[in-house]
Amino acid sequence: MGALFCGPLDLVGEGVDTVLRNVGERAGVERVAPAVAYHAVRDLLPHNPLHRVATGGAGVCFAPDRGRYPDPALRPAVSPFAQGRDLLGELCDRSASAGVGVDAWAVYLHDDGHDPARPGIVRNLYGDPYPELLCPADPRVRAYATALTEDLCSYPIGSVLAEAPHWLPFGHGYGHERRSVELDPTAELLLGLCFCPYCRAAAEARGVRVPDLLAAAKAHVGACLTGGPPGSARPVRDAGLGEYLDARCGRVTALITELAATAARAGVGFRLLDLSAGLLGWADGRPAGACGAATAKNLGVDPAGVAAVCPISLTPYARDPERVRAETLAYRAEAGAGARLGAVLRPMNLDCDSVENLADKLVIARDLGLDRMDFYHYGLSPLTALDRIRTARAIAADRPPAEEEPGWPNAGASSCPD
Repeated sequence: MGALFCGPLDLVGEGVDTVLRNVGERAGVERVAPAVAYHAVRDLLPHNPLHRVATGGAGVCFAPDRGRYPDPALRPAVSPFAQGRDLLGELCDRSASAGVGVDAWAVYLHDDGHDPARPGIVRNLYGDPYPELLCPADPRVRAYATALTEDLCSYPIGSVLAEAPHWLPFGHGYGHERRSVELDPTAELLLGLCFCPYCRAAAEARGVRVPDLLAAAKAHVGACLTGGPPGSARPVRDAGLGEYLDARCGRVTALITELAATAARAGVGFRLLDLSAGLLGWADGRPAGACGAATAKNLGVDPAGVAAVCPISLTPYARDPERVRAETLAYRAEAGAGARLGAVLRPMNLDCDSVENLADKLVIARDLGLDRMDFYHYGLSPLTALDRIRTARAIAADRPPAEEEPGWPNAGASSCPD
């Protein structure tokens, strides 16, 4: 089973019925997953009748019940791309006749707000605001995320596909980022961490001396800002960086537990879309270095903790099918043999230039026991990519399963370099 992701402009520009028909008949995919809550974009849309390049669009494409949200400053705005329509409702109303199910793809805490004074936003080690990002340790944000889940589950959807109910790295979040100094990986990590009062309190509860960590973090980042070498990361580690990251993981796991339970009460599934691998291969489909599982903790994601609560879909954006295998094995090693894992693949360039390439990835996913394969993204892909999905799925279905996958399901390592 799988879904094809789409955006509100796909539904407005081509029409709900056309998108449903293309998803079900042309791509041969069982479900559609509209971006029901999303950040701002600048998208190149190969086949959209309204726009070839679309800019902006942050917000939701359903009709939110504003009474669900306790803080007036944390209520979803309707995306201008939706043009005043309840696109999720329209999809749900018309999906049965097309034989296509509906899931809700929601970006939770990257909403591209602009007010540096609004509650719940991320504050970095200097106290600077990141108004485009909400902090999952803040109880006001947690209440917002729960209300958003309740809103979505009031529709007849199958699952909530949850993106970013956690923090994001420093290099991913704003549209026009500029820098003229080089940051080492530790400085990149430190500048992406939130040090709001709620994050500090969660770390202090685990024994972290936050003032000491902040001093070490500022010394490390400060060395980079002077243009000099940053020096060893050991002082930051010794000051409790690992424990600080553990505290963040605890807050995210607790939030996901709450959101999954909220969805379950409504009879709706809930699945985390883990971005750790996708961030590595997003730009060119050629990720290098360690697999995404090695960096999931930096986002606040504990694969084993989350896997005990809900299914997880990886985002192994890579041209090389063997990288997809390596990402999956590495994540399984972190999440545990009992984790319910799926994956999201890109059927177009930058990741895929042939039916055979996509079919190879689908066979790997099947043989490694993944329970769901989704595809990104209807509007960003040429329509020929939909044909590629259908053909590749048919080829993969005809291939016999591997007799034995080395290292599966108890893999302790992968082919990703350290």
